[in-house]
Amino acid sequence: MKIGIVGNTSKPKAVTIINRFCEILQQRGVDYVFAENLYRFLSLRQKDIVIPIDQLGDFCSVVVAFGGDGTILSTAREVGASGVPILGVNIGTLGFLAEVIVDELEATVDNLMADQFEIIDRMVLRVDVSKDYLTKTFYALNDVVVKGLGSRLLYIDAKVNDTFLNSYRGDGLIVATPTGSTAYSLSAGGPLVVPNLHSFIITPICPHSITVRPILLSMDSAIELTIRKEGEPAQVNIDGQNRYKLLFHERLNVTRASYSIKWISIGKRDFYEILRTKLNWGANHNNMQR
Repeated sequence: MKIGIVGNTSKPKAVTIINRFCEILQQRGVDYVFAENLYRFLSLRQKDIVIPIDQLGDFCSVVVAFGGDGTILSTAREVGASGVPILGVNIGTLGFLAEVIVDELEATVDNLMADQFEIIDRMVLRVDVSKDYLTKTFYALNDVVVKGLGSRLLYIDAKVNDTFLNSYRGDGLIVATPTGSTAYSLSAGGPLVVPNLHSFIITPICPHSITVRPILLSMDSAIELTIRKEGEPAQVNIDGQNRYKLLFHERLNVTRASYSIKWISIGKRDFYEILRTKLNWGANHNNMQR
């Protein structure tokens, strides 16, 4: 086994934790390589095992990402298509996508070495932005969000498999995966969806009509979004990290990507426990002090 290590270098404690992780790997005789963004934090001895992050999947059998949800999302986009399994270690605040905490590093390495883990396929969005004969393609694990750049209503026409779905009027529209159902979509009133249920979630953001509600679509759906009203450009956010301006009559096509993210679950916390502990889901507020 060889482990690829990715980390959020904006968090000072990340370097200390990653060094501790490397010590554990060395004690157990496990090989490892670093993503190149960690280069300036490494010792001279370690700098000969640095790999560009988008090539990690070619050099290791597991990628461990240290950080918050943003680090895990960016890691998934960089290495997910290679099929290498990804494990998230939370050193952020909420860290909803990361199952492992820092205190569990030693036990986690033992689990990995003994093949005591489950791999879950998580659906990925393919997002094609088309204008005239040009197309830009992005990939998202969480969601793609279309929002207006100003304070006026945004008009978005939506089709599913070439069939008209709705003309949305409001602040914008979210197309999310089940993984992204606990992110922006949830804040906008979308449903909670278990990660292994492959489907699309379309959630309107502050719709003009209260009768316009979120909808779930099958994983083989092809969604087409178009800005209908001229003079009101929109911004497309891919996993909250990549941004692209969408102009009048430009098309945004969302389909299921040809690959899934291989997600490692050690089995320490299932999806429902994470909902209860990190989202305070189902808490009995009557027993809380006022």
